[in-house]
Amino acid sequence: MWLSKKFKYVSLEEVHQLIKNIARESKETISVFQAYNRVLAENIISDINLPPNDVSHVDGYAVKAEDTLQASISNPVLLKIVNLNKEHRDKIDIKETAYVSTGHTLPIGANAVIPVESVKIKGDFIEIYHHMQPYENVTRTGSDVKKGDIIFRAGHILRAQDIKLLIDMKKWHIKCFKKPVVALISTGSELTRQIEETDKKFDSSKIMLSILIKENGGIPLDMGLVPDDINMIKELLKKGLKKADILVTIGGASLGEKDYVWEAINSLDTPELIIRGIKVQPGRVTSLSVINNKPIVALPGHIQSTLAGFYLVLLPLIHLMIGLPEPYCLKLKAKMSQRMVVKEFLPFKRIRFVKIIKRDNDIISEPIIGDSSLTSVTVKADGFIIIPENKEIIEQNEKVDVYLLKGLYSY
Repeated sequence: MWLSKKFKYVSLEEVHQLIKNIARESKETISVFQAYNRVLAENIISDINLPPNDVSHVDGYAVKAEDTLQASISNPVLLKIVNLNKEHRDKIDIKETAYVSTGHTLPIGANAVIPVESVKIKGDFIEIYHHMQPYENVTRTGSDVKKGDIIFRAGHILRAQDIKLLIDMKKWHIKCFKKPVVALISTGSELTRQIEETDKKFDSSKIMLSILIKENGGIPLDMGLVPDDINMIKELLKKGLKKADILVTIGGASLGEKDYVWEAINSLDTPELIIRGIKVQPGRVTSLSVINNKPIVALPGHIQSTLAGFYLVLLPLIHLMIGLPEPYCLKLKAKMSQRMVVKEFLPFKRIRFVKIIKRDNDIISEPIIGDSSLTSVTVKADGFIIIPENKEIIEQNEKVDVYLLKGLYSY
């Protein structure tokens, strides 16, 4: 099937709606020990109480609170120490006490714990100088988690403390959304993967994208690089489609004589979806096609355009597949450091990289200006802003949203 290489730019809103229609989730059951940072595909309901019994909050002596009612500095109360292990007992009687460690289950009959530093030991007795309230220094049954509680809901991203709680609940296997395999193909006869070939440019963009994909929930699969040869591109595309859930090409997607990617993609089969360009600058060359239910994202080769295409098209695809409703990205408010005039591509959204500066009590956003092929712009930046369509001027001190993407920026 022949499709024109010319661009028919689609709005970002339309692209995102189409992406929602094509992203297909799948689920898998995994070990809780591998579940960190995964997205739950089920509600987690507790089968047990935590703690399962009343336990001591301190190292001390378990007592019946009513035995201490008369205790004071001038009228200390004596309680007999019993050794539960030696006496093969699990309870204390009136006027008895037993030593318990922090987290230890209280013996039957006890309802309070006196810290070790608050008593004096006199032979087989402890001397108490103040009365205890019922359940003082006691962590009650189910006070952490109650049986039947919904602890986490589907869509929750599991953190370190969540993993601990799941283990405490003996949830050894968890149903999560499966991470999509994202096959990466670099194109361009000027590229190499051999560090000895100093006359060529190393395939560095793929390394960058692999990091971003892994950090944001996907599994990168390096399919290698291919020269500017349409038949070789087609063969590598076919291999990628067999192995991956999403196929991504880097470079060769524009209108140049050796830009064969778009032709190669759409010569494989009848596309189920065609987006040739998005209304975003940089990144407008980014294109999307679906073949055999698998999305193929064609990213431009210039670094800033590549990143724009990743954030605005590839990332939403990945996140929808792993159960997130939208790209998970930190966002903060900042004041523009200077007046900024952006007349280019007014009907498009414009991405501009910025540096974050803390000044007194304000967070300042300072634009980093440079051609879309300059990696140094992204290196100097801490985040990026998205300028709305038809907005030409951002005034000094005007508040803007600054986006911080995991893997692209450290936080």
